[in-house]
Amino acid sequence: MLNIIVAPKAYDPHGERYTKKIVKYLKSIEAEYSVYFSETFDSISETVKELLSFGESDFIVVGDDVVVSKFLNSIKDMNKIKLGIVPVKKQDDFALFLGLSNNPVQAIKDIMTKHIETVDLLCVNNMPVLNNVLIGASVEILSAYNQYKIKNIISEKIAAAKYGDNFGGVELSLESKNTKTRKERVFEMVIANGGFSKGKPVSPLSNVKDGLFNVNYSVVSNKQGKKKYIKLFNKGEHIYDDETRQYWLDNLKITNPDKKIKAILDGTIHNFESLEIIVLEGALKLYKKK
Repeated sequence: MLNIIVAPKAYDPHGERYTKKIVKYLKSIEAEYSVYFSETFDSISETVKELLSFGESDFIVVGDDVVVSKFLNSIKDMNKIKLGIVPVKKQDDFALFLGLSNNPVQAIKDIMTKHIETVDLLCVNNMPVLNNVLIGASVEILSAYNQYKIKNIISEKIAAAKYGDNFGGVELSLESKNTKTRKERVFEMVIANGGFSKGKPVSPLSNVKDGLFNVNYSVVSNKQGKKKYIKLFNKGEHIYDDETRQYWLDNLKITNPDKKIKAILDGTIHNFESLEIIVLEGALKLYKKK
């Protein structure tokens, strides 16, 4: 049976509206399904864990990367589930990267073809990460933006101008089995499975099926260079900048002298003392039209 997990209404009001369209279609084809609405993210976890205990394995998440991430972090064994994603916005990053339809009816039709593809996940400090990890200026910008009472494209640009250009960088030590340990003052870093963040192509060369993640970061230090880099970053052209370092890895340990690293994981800000990242090759079974 299909178990439809819906984004909390307080987080995204589109979820319930999209679900009604999905249910209408499923009824028309006489599919067996159940719908689970949640008021909070914690209740999503409780629902998913209960369904898993009953032996359920087929899930559809109606929501963005944050909602899908919450779903994945409720699961101990990814091998036991199959997942369909119905994005709720045109800029739901992982869905956008995979080319999933943002029309809910078309998205459910694609899921109901029952074609499964396996895709990689990241594992960050034992947490599954669907899309990517960002460290540096983007985190400072999002932290500031989240404090604004009015949230729109104008306030986002204000946050970027005020906190992005002036961000002094973060001291990081980067250690991998594949490369020499490097110590860098990083302005912006992307550790990417999927290639988009907030609709921006932050890792255009990413591939979710190669058993590797893309690491690209900038060591730009002067204000003029930072402004230039942010413009390139917003268009996905930063990977060609002289101040950008780029690697493809399957493991990475990141430390900081102060043991304070602030990072965005699948759209949510987290604080860590250090990060240990590996790739989980083909870990997620995803319903996706050929």
